[in-house]
Amino acid sequence: MAEINKLSKDTLSALETAPNMYLILSPDLYILTASDLYLQATKTTRDAIKGKHIFEAFPDNPDLPDADGVQNINASLQAVLRTKKPDQMPIQRYDVPDIENPGKFIRRYWDPCHSPVLDSEGNISYIIQLATNVTDKILAERALHQSHLENLETTEQVRALNAELLATNVELRETQRQLTLLNEQLEGRVAKRTDELRQAVEEQAAVNEEMEATNEELIQIQQNLEQINRELTAGESRFRMAVESTGLGTWDYIPATGELQWSKECRMIFGLDSDQPVDFETYTRHIFPEDRQFVASRINSSLQSEFSGRYEITHRIIRFDNKEVRWVKAQGTAQFQAGKASRFLGTVLDITELKQVEEKSARLAAIVATSNDAIISKTLESVITSWNDSAERMFGYTSTEIIGETIYKLIPADRQDEEPMILTRLKAGERVEHFETKRQTKDGRLIDVSLTISPIKDSHGNITGFSKIARDISERKQNDIRKNDFIAMVSHEIKTPLTSMSAILQMLQRKFAESEDVLVSQLLDRANLQVKKMNKMISGFLNISRLESGKIQINRQVFNICELIKEVVAEINLTGINHIINIRECEDAVVMADREKIDSVLSNLLGNAIKYSPKGSEVTIDCYKQDSYVCIRVSDRGLGISEADCGHVFDRYYRVESDPISQASGFGIGLYLSAEIVHRHDGKIWVESEIGKGSQFYFSLPLEGIRKPEVGD
Repeated sequence: MAEINKLSKDTLSALETAPNMYLILSPDLYILTASDLYLQATKTTRDAIKGKHIFEAFPDNPDLPDADGVQNINASLQAVLRTKKPDQMPIQRYDVPDIENPGKFIRRYWDPCHSPVLDSEGNISYIIQLATNVTDKILAERALHQSHLENLETTEQVRALNAELLATNVELRETQRQLTLLNEQLEGRVAKRTDELRQAVEEQAAVNEEMEATNEELIQIQQNLEQINRELTAGESRFRMAVESTGLGTWDYIPATGELQWSKECRMIFGLDSDQPVDFETYTRHIFPEDRQFVASRINSSLQSEFSGRYEITHRIIRFDNKEVRWVKAQGTAQFQAGKASRFLGTVLDITELKQVEEKSARLAAIVATSNDAIISKTLESVITSWNDSAERMFGYTSTEIIGETIYKLIPADRQDEEPMILTRLKAGERVEHFETKRQTKDGRLIDVSLTISPIKDSHGNITGFSKIARDISERKQNDIRKNDFIAMVSHEIKTPLTSMSAILQMLQRKFAESEDVLVSQLLDRANLQVKKMNKMISGFLNISRLESGKIQINRQVFNICELIKEVVAEINLTGINHIINIRECEDAVVMADREKIDSVLSNLLGNAIKYSPKGSEVTIDCYKQDSYVCIRVSDRGLGISEADCGHVFDRYYRVESDPISQASGFGIGLYLSAEIVHRHDGKIWVESEIGKGSQFYFSLPLEGIRKPEVGD
């Protein structure tokens, strides 16, 4: 890992207190430090991540099978290391661990940028990751759409009230006109007919009463209109805030002149500066070529009076600034006068990330539909809720027959106790991986299957169900049985003549022990050594055969693992090795295990360390307690193993093919047997290595009195 002291204290202090979210990485991607805002956003502490590899500190969310945050961030960082130039990434979903709820993750969307800092010689000194949290922006889009609908509804209400007010005003004007005419008639008849005057006064009083009533209604309507206007103003304010917070752009197009106006958010979506002019022709040039004709056709249809004037479309654009292709969703409404479109206005939203999610979901659905494996979902109570075509082919039940039934319908009577054990582990948040068992088909046949089961969680991290992948391994099981029978038969057939050959060689060695013919003595020693190697190889094959057929028993007893380590090291030193074995640390730790088989694991790991490291070099062994386990580590300074090979060294018959490792003797049996023995003791085994620097092999065992039950025990 790069040294942290390449950064001065002042630089570290400035970066840690900077008003931005910074993560500082060494060229080999180890975390040097992080700003306070970054730690706050990722809900972690500086001590918890400092000195760790970035993807150790921030792994992918294991509950998201299609999570690609680590892959994408690593690609960006590798580009920076390669080009020594900044790399701006698109928005990424990269969940962060929830330190308050271990094992759970918090949903996060980021807008990351990686920038190298070069030293005086032009080499990368460190990399700064600037990450902007855009989670709220994405989650606000749904609220925005609802607010837009409410605003449109309020606008329609205002229009209806305005129409009602206009009709009332027309009636009022007509009443006033009639009153004026009546007054003119009364003035001409005053002198002649007093009786008609009284009658006219009475009529006038009636009219006045009607006017007063009308005025009261008009005042009430005016008050309602003012209230609606206030609500409309508040709604517009809320809408404007929602638009600004979610990046929803608005546009206004005048078809007669080609004039086009874009809001600030719309210009940001298209990558157009505020001082650059835009018109309809310019806009169409930045529609993705394959979508251009389709978009033009939809716009033309919306501008025709025989259609509703509604416009809604999803298409691609080419940004003005960086020519990046983005997906947008546009909605609008055309307004008509005299049968012609006079105005066309609406909104546009960048949905690139949503489109990518939809494409991933579609690919996942296609994988589920076409998979050769049975993919089944079930509730917390083991009730089946989904069933793909492969499940129907494997078990014989159609989805109609099986959905709503419990998973126990597929479990043989003698294995019904497996499901409660599986549920217990799943509800604790664990995954059950590659669990081999038997299941029953509709016609009563028993088939061998390998099960991988994962918990399904909601947005709050609560487990709501389980997803199961079942693979039919019946043919593989039969092949394994035939292969193991063949290996056992051949091994026994070879072992008998080897035993005779070994006896003959021992007799010849005794006969020529005092012979002066040194060459014959050396040849006999070499032949005897080769016979021992053959016997060891055959024993390995037989052990694999017994292991896979279930004939190897684990005979547990209580013993001190530290004492066993010292015994194994002493035995190896007696063989005259050219290496130094150093027991560096060895805590007393009592385990309940098969002493003989743990002895073979230690011997194998130490033997490999000696075999693949230079003569005279040091091999170290450590033994320490960690939680409820004891951990043993064997370290060498040998050739090292590549990262690709590290994931397979415990596979059966796996051999590293790179020179000079591939030239060493062996059949890839020892590490496979060691791993199986450790696993049957409820322990773990793993390797850490670097080419040219050596390897560290680890295995752990539960301390005495602590044993984790396995599925099927």
